[in-house]
Amino acid sequence: MLGQGCSAEEPDQPVQPRFLAPAELDSEEGLVVLDVRDVGDFEAGHISGARRLDPAALRATVDGVEGQEAPPEVIDAALGEIALSPEANVVIVGADNGTDPARVAWTLRHHGHGGVVELLDGGMQAWLDAGRPVVEGPAPIRPWGYQADEPRTSLRVDEAWMLEHLDRDDVVIFDVRSPEEYAMGHVPGAINVEWTTNLAADGTFLADDQVLRLHGDPDPSATVVVYCRTGSRAAVSWALLQHAGIEDVRLYDGSWAEWGADPDTPKE
Repeated sequence: MLGQGCSAEEPDQPVQPRFLAPAELDSEEGLVVLDVRDVGDFEAGHISGARRLDPAALRATVDGVEGQEAPPEVIDAALGEIALSPEANVVIVGADNGTDPARVAWTLRHHGHGGVVELLDGGMQAWLDAGRPVVEGPAPIRPWGYQADEPRTSLRVDEAWMLEHLDRDDVVIFDVRSPEEYAMGHVPGAINVEWTTNLAADGTFLADDQVLRLHGDPDPSATVVVYCRTGSRAAVSWALLQHAGIEDVRLYDGSWAEWGADPDTPKE
């Protein structure tokens, strides 16, 4: 499956996410901090100036499949509620390097957000471990309109695309669920690399060369697709593979929730 050749389709532009250590946040001017933790944790202590974004506001059940990217107008409304500019450079902060920050990063990039999208490596736990200051309470924001540019369609695939590309030598598919889930059924040809193996012992992201080795050093010209059950865990692997230099990494948003429930899709 790791064949040579051109990618299935050329990505429309580089969308590599960036990872920041807590100490680097001070040197990045003009960053908007998006805190995607739950409201209780946010109000108990957050980075000064952070705006809280509920990750669930960017997702919806579409055609009976849960956890999909919400319609564009819903996402625009959610981002407008926190007064985010479509061109703002943002750093996304979760409790740690879990699924919510990466999923929000993928959504912003696919949705067409124009600014730089970064992740705080290690999340709020790394910020606290570094002895960085926090403030308490809610963050009052005056809502205003948000409207992204055209979506970056090369970041997302659907069931029809998967069916059409299953036998392509230039497409590599990774199932990032647990080995137990994978053994119970998976997309034919998919390689199991559990998403948590992208994290070091201290909870930060692995170095780029380690990520590539973990995934079998995929051909840089290949189209890489990641999926899990509803596209949350896969977003972490998407971010790591993009950061490691694989230019064409796509997320199967329907993931196993869609593929596994369809009696007409092939399964192993």
